[in-house]
Amino acid sequence: MQRPSRTPAGQGNHPMSETTTFDKERAKAFSRKMLGDIAGSVAMHLCVIGDRLGLFKDFAANGPADAATFATRNDIDARYALEWLEALAAADYLDYAPATNQFSLPAEHARPLAQDSHPTYQGNMCNLLAYSMAPLDQLTDAFRNGGGVAQDAFSPDLYKAMQRSSGLRYNNFLLNTWLPDMPDVVAMLERGVDVADVGCGRGTAMALMAEAFPNSRFWGYDAFAPQVEGAREEAKARGVSANTRFEVLDASADIPRDFDLIFTFDVIHDMAQPREGLANIRRHLKDGGIYVLQEISAQDERHENRGFEATIKYGMSLTYCMTTSLANHGEGLGTLGMPFKVVRELCAEAGFGAVRKLDCSNNFISLFEVRC
Repeated sequence: MQRPSRTPAGQGNHPMSETTTFDKERAKAFSRKMLGDIAGSVAMHLCVIGDRLGLFKDFAANGPADAATFATRNDIDARYALEWLEALAAADYLDYAPATNQFSLPAEHARPLAQDSHPTYQGNMCNLLAYSMAPLDQLTDAFRNGGGVAQDAFSPDLYKAMQRSSGLRYNNFLLNTWLPDMPDVVAMLERGVDVADVGCGRGTAMALMAEAFPNSRFWGYDAFAPQVEGAREEAKARGVSANTRFEVLDASADIPRDFDLIFTFDVIHDMAQPREGLANIRRHLKDGGIYVLQEISAQDERHENRGFEATIKYGMSLTYCMTTSLANHGEGLGTLGMPFKVVRELCAEAGFGAVRKLDCSNNFISLFEVRC
């Protein structure tokens, strides 16, 4: 009797094995790409270490060094210094000169790696991605069983990185790029009005506006208590405690008073109940008031979001934005959940009128001026 043939595990018994031609060159190209992505992930984590220890800043300030000198300069272990330097030289983040046995940071790499006040600095993004992956077991469990990972499951360092990342944008763009695109908003702030920042985080945007527009009064609300405490500290450090107030509040439940101007920065897509949040904002915006909505840029159709930037955004959505919303039984819109199409739909549903996308919007952030 002829025995039935046995197919090795993982081969055959799949429709693709009979109907699809296997492209060896495409397979090789994907293997190279994946290896590059893995190497990039390694480099990212090494950049987090460099950021935390100020190693890139040392290169920018003090120039080339051999491993021993570099270790002494930074008061770190010499063996770890050597391995870190070799790894980032292998990744082409650092240069190495065999003749002098010295490593250096190319001038062209200094802005994204060492200049943490420059808008192209990427150290914050490296930290965000690294720390957002920390509750990996809980995230994997959510894949199997639904639900999500709550905000308090993440390291406080994640929220520090968020503040640094958003603060970088606010310090570079809020006063000299974003607000000038909204002359009516600027006129109101100069005149002196009541302003709310819903989901204020650590309050950097509020503090900057409070400094620039002392005639106005500012209230910051955030549902996460540690962020509110940080906002109070920042306001005190900047000397704007007199015209700022910060409170722990879930804006989707209620807002305690009415305002002339309301801002949300990277907030609505994170909300568990974004529709209720927008409805509350509309309800508490005074007649003639303006709502400024800033969101992460996204294409109207999900399949149009492709490439490096979209990969990062979807990754952050999965590991933080979407999952923290789902942890609170929310909609889980996700990082790419507020394209212009959805902004218009949700604002109309909340009772708003005209929605204008500002010219200062770019591939990463979009700003909208929303009126009643």
